[in-house]
Amino acid sequence: MPETHREKSNLSLTKKFKDSSITRASVVLILVLAYYLFLSPYTEAFLTKSLGNIARQTSNVEVNSLSPVFDIHVYAGEYNLSSIENTEKPIIESKFFTLDPRVLAMSKFLNDYHSPMAPYAEIFIIEADRYGLDWRLVASISGVESAFGNLLPEGSHNAWGWRGIKQNEAGWSVFDDWEESIAHVTERLALGYGTDLTPFDIQDTYCPPCGETGLDLWAHGVTRYMNELEYYVNNLENL
Repeated sequence: MPETHREKSNLSLTKKFKDSSITRASVVLILVLAYYLFLSPYTEAFLTKSLGNIARQTSNVEVNSLSPVFDIHVYAGEYNLSSIENTEKPIIESKFFTLDPRVLAMSKFLNDYHSPMAPYAEIFIIEADRYGLDWRLVASISGVESAFGNLLPEGSHNAWGWRGIKQNEAGWSVFDDWEESIAHVTERLALGYGTDLTPFDIQDTYCPPCGETGLDLWAHGVTRYMNELEYYVNNLENL
């Protein structure tokens, strides 16, 4: 009798355990963990690969990959990422303009010195190339002579202490605008001094009193600014 009662009690406990919500939740949790740890990586990889293959086979969209554009490329235009087709107006309207890095370096350099000639950076390069002159020389001389055009006779556009055409009462040349003065000084330097002379070669003729002191302050000053411009053009990404 006691034996039969004990068996009935064990069966009752077993049934209660099987019917318990905690038991069912535990079993579900174990199954989920087993799937996550052992089956999920393989299943997800298979599904991802399969769906990717299907997408590539059915897609008509062309993928266009562009290399990164550095500082010397200026991008102008508008782009539209909308997937809606528009037959009247193209989705992408863009233009790329590649600038000479020397122009960007000159512009940044003159802006850093608060020069009124900064908007004419490209003129320095164009005129220097026209005559085969070092592109850094004319701007660097202006740094020594007039703090890059900040200290000069009013309205003269003469940043080089130039004496020649269109002189005022004090003997300084007066130009109508910066384009004219940059072009004229570049031309006369190239034709009058040559294109292969250093500031030390030019100094005695360009500024006789500067050479007489023996300190070569004028030549050292011009050379310093030329070296700064060289640093600018070689380090555009860091400026």
